[in-house]
Amino acid sequence: MTESPYMTVFTPAYNRAHTLPRLYESLKRQTLTDFEWIVVNDGSTDGTEELLRRWQEEDKPFPLRFVTVPNGGKPRAINTGVGMAKGRFFFLVDSDDCLLPVAVEKMTRWAKEIEEDPSFIGVGAARGRPDGQYLKGVPPKTGPLGYVDATNLERPLYDLDADMCEAYRLSDYRRYPYFTWEGEKFAPEQITMNEMALDGYRLRWHRDILYLCEYLEDGLTKGSALLEKRNPMGYAAMYNHMLKYRYGFLRNLKIAANMTALSLYGKHPGYLKQSNAPAATLLSLPLGIALFFRRKAQFSKL
Repeated sequence: MTESPYMTVFTPAYNRAHTLPRLYESLKRQTLTDFEWIVVNDGSTDGTEELLRRWQEEDKPFPLRFVTVPNGGKPRAINTGVGMAKGRFFFLVDSDDCLLPVAVEKMTRWAKEIEEDPSFIGVGAARGRPDGQYLKGVPPKTGPLGYVDATNLERPLYDLDADMCEAYRLSDYRRYPYFTWEGEKFAPEQITMNEMALDGYRLRWHRDILYLCEYLEDGLTKGSALLEKRNPMGYAAMYNHMLKYRYGFLRNLKIAANMTALSLYGKHPGYLKQSNAPAATLLSLPLGIALFFRRKAQFSKL
């Protein structure tokens, strides 16, 4: 193992002592071990830190580094992990998932294929269920080569709009920190990923399944309405970012109205001054106020 591994596998973990062993075992089975595993223990209270300390002392083919931080949510944990990483590429793997044995080997090979092309920021692969089927039920549209080159904003064109995993060139990835808001713990990852797309960065998306996952009842993919209630400004920022995407004016009005509603619910109306489409935001104020009262009623039932 070199001092600076090619790949950083990164995992944010909050109360996942019951699922982390599956990921750890899958990492020990990797066919290529030129990687480090970094875990940000996000204020867990279930023995996660004790597990990590024990594993850190075990004989294994890769180094494990971890840090325990006060619970601040996944975006802050990722930003912390990016700051700690030593690899050339950063491969995010969630704490309730695991990798196929060839995952790091294939991601590394693919990353080396695009590494010298500055138009690429990373590579991607598909996620699957434990039975080996695609999570979406259909493979991505990658053509005869088994991959397609596209930005994050182009993903829907190729059935890449969900259930993929990525490894990013760390030197570029560091320039795109995940959005955080004081007092909140989540903001959609698409803000960061689409900002990279707006700057022209592509990924090479492969159809191979390398990553296995099961959506848990307490995972981030469950209960999106509750996430929105608890993190209104994170979602307001998502809608504000969508105003950069050159949608039509009518669609921008709807997007701006959602940003207004969530900014009001989050008690930060001043955020509207940061709008990426001031005219649309001003014109949508009546609709935004109406949506605020609607959401307030909806959230009260959660």
